[in-house]
Amino acid sequence: MEARSAMSWYCGSLLAVVIALFLSVSLGVRAAGVGVSGGVDLKASCAATPHPDVCLRALQADHSIKASAASPLDLVAAALRAASTAGGAVGDYARHELDVVKDNLMWQCLNECAEDIEEALDHLDDTEGGLDDGKIRDVKQFLDTAEEDTWSCDESCKHAPNTPIKAALVAKNRDFEAVMRVANALIKRATGGGDAPAPVPPAPRFIN
Repeated sequence: MEARSAMSWYCGSLLAVVIALFLSVSLGVRAAGVGVSGGVDLKASCAATPHPDVCLRALQADHSIKASAASPLDLVAAALRAASTAGGAVGDYARHELDVVKDNLMWQCLNECAEDIEEALDHLDDTEGGLDDGKIRDVKQFLDTAEEDTWSCDESCKHAPNTPIKAALVAKNRDFEAVMRVANALIKRATGGGDAPAPVPPAPRFIN
């Protein structure tokens, strides 16, 4: 009886240890934004960004993202593609309206905004063809600077008259800036806040 009780106690203790280890590993994986199946948890990853809703919409719209297999760097690549798409929409709108407006201040607003957007897109487009250490470092540096500086269509257009064109431009630019902040947060999450990880293969861009 004593031997059987001892064996029962030992088995019960071993089972408790196994369960505790499993829960510890499971919680650790989820805290890192990785699903139990091995892919990233989109909701957990986006929750760590300044704009979770914007993040989720951008990632879910990217057909190259499969949550069951995506890596943190896949999310970075998708967010950068979304930022390029959003920025392109602002730049195209500003350039189109330049041919229409008559007011000098509004023309200046559109022109300066378009130039800022095009500069940003030059940095984002450098990530095409796959992400390597240098590209991630460069785009992260640009995004950090963009978050700290005051450049924006808001700044360029603060003296322009309040018109539907200005309102639409500023709204599109804010969408662009939100996606850039999401991309920067995902880069920091994927790289541990600094060092760039190993390269990932290129992924297709959005097609409007």
